Amino acid sequence: MTRSIILGLLATMPALAQEGSQVFISRCMQCHSTTSTSHAPAPEALAQIPWQDVLNTLETGSMKVQAQNLSHDERIAVARFAGKDSGTQILPELTGFCAAGSKPAVSKGSWNGWGVDEINTRFQPREAAGLAASDVPSLKVKWAFGYPNGRTAYGQPTVVGGRVYTGSNDGTVYAIDARTGCLYWMYRAKALVRSSVVVGPDKRAYVGDLDANLYALDTETGKLIWQKKADAQPFARITGTPKLYDGRLYVPIASQEENAGANPIYACCKFRGNLVAFDAKTGAELWRTYTSPEPKPTIVGKNGVQYYGPSGATVWGSPTLDLKRNLLYILTGNGYSDPDIKTADAIMALDLSTGKVRWSQQATPDMFNWDCGPRGGGGNCPANHGPDEDFGSSGVLLDAGKGKQVVVAGQKTGVVHAFDPDQNGKIVWQTRIGKGSTLGGILWGIAGHNGIAYVPLSDIDRQKPESGGGLFAIDAATGKILWTTPPPRPACLGKPGCTAAQLAPPSLIEGVVFAGSMDGHLRGYEMSSGKIIWDFDATRTFPTTDGVTANGGSFSSTGPTVADGMLYVNSGYGGQGMAGNVLLAFSAK
Repeated sequence: MTRSIILGLLATMPALAQEGSQVFISRCMQCHSTTSTSHAPAPEALAQIPWQDVLNTLETGSMKVQAQNLSHDERIAVARFAGKDSGTQILPELTGFCAAGSKPAVSKGSWNGWGVDEINTRFQPREAAGLAASDVPSLKVKWAFGYPNGRTAYGQPTVVGGRVYTGSNDGTVYAIDARTGCLYWMYRAKALVRSSVVVGPDKRAYVGDLDANLYALDTETGKLIWQKKADAQPFARITGTPKLYDGRLYVPIASQEENAGANPIYACCKFRGNLVAFDAKTGAELWRTYTSPEPKPTIVGKNGVQYYGPSGATVWGSPTLDLKRNLLYILTGNGYSDPDIKTADAIMALDLSTGKVRWSQQATPDMFNWDCGPRGGGGNCPANHGPDEDFGSSGVLLDAGKGKQVVVAGQKTGVVHAFDPDQNGKIVWQTRIGKGSTLGGILWGIAGHNGIAYVPLSDIDRQKPESGGGLFAIDAATGKILWTTPPPRPACLGKPGCTAAQLAPPSLIEGVVFAGSMDGHLRGYEMSSGKIIWDFDATRTFPTTDGVTANGGSFSSTGPTVADGMLYVNSGYGGQGMAGNVLLAFSAK
């Protein structure tokens, strides 16, 4: 090779499959850090080397021995994360392509992005849904699409123009026929795609990845139109789905730097949560609003490393647009490093046109990085740290009667909050539905309709997998719990990853709440009472349209999508739950 790359991989720490940033943090950072005394190139230097050269060094070059415990996919993931993107795609080899020249059937309904509407209700009206409450007990799998090599998709499917768009955890974005499941095209992003795809009126599909790259693709062909780096900080990522409105993309930026805090030689922390507005046509940045002040040097650790702060306040979820007030609401995560900041674990209202912060309201403060966890002890943990119980999802703007509205949001503390947008986010009520924990409380989101919030509870407990879970209906005006449906006892108890916890965001049609569970069941609940009227067990093998062997598993970060008489959902969530690699399409006909 013409370049010598020394990748000092830590052989003692397990890599987390397919997330390049996680592999780098756990295996490479000890040597590839700006504070390391080794001669290994720092991340900035690696970023100038084509990723294929990094991969060659890991697989056949000087770092072959150090990388021997990594799978081929993990080597690709870390190489693409650390190296320079050359634009070369590695696409899966699949069958089941649509016939040449074929077009999707004409469709009436669509589900575009994460929350289906600008206020994130996740409610699909009857005409667009094409599905009535009376149809739900008759829902059956019409087709299934398998993600190759055991991959799954953590994002919610988008349905627009007769096509289903979804990303996966090897970075491949798929466009699939909504009626038949045949495949139109694939595009390979640089990193894992966790957010939903957003489709614009100009036949463009927009999506972000876990290396903070934002892509604009042609909806007809999958051809790349433009690509932008949304945030240059090494561990920045896009997990929340962007919002598209009036020619602008509003993109939330999160980070994995809190994981890096577990490494004692890492100069924690400098990441600043932010939201960026881009011109959808050109990809030009219009404005950027930070949720945390500029970090400054704080203390020097016991190992001589200079620490920085404040930091964090990431934006994990899709923003909520309040067109009436010309505001955009974001919920923020915990602070990573001292000192405390009031904009962490908070709701923030930004001017939709300029990004100026109009107001912010903190809920339950929570300073945390992974030096505070079981891997920690190196000195990076904030002095007044919490248990990592921040906001990980989006707020929902709901009517509260008498002309009032509230933004309802669930926190990992197990508390649901209502904020008054007309009184600078004043807390109207707080209702506790669970104990809360790092993966407890309310994880990936809630839904709402007609002044009622529908909230799933995680409260995952790996020692007691039958505990946790449940679905709650809460009055948006008062915070009163209207009904609760406890989880059925999981039939899969004893299998790794099986629990009763409900982390997945629910989706609504008139009269029905759809919510998934970590036990692999997707259920339909009667909206007025919480009675379960449909229960589908996805923990099985499915024949697929692309010939890939596919199994269902836990429902976690992804919720159902309903449009044109069909329901679509990704099943499988390895690591935290039961793995799976299938996109399921249901129909009552």
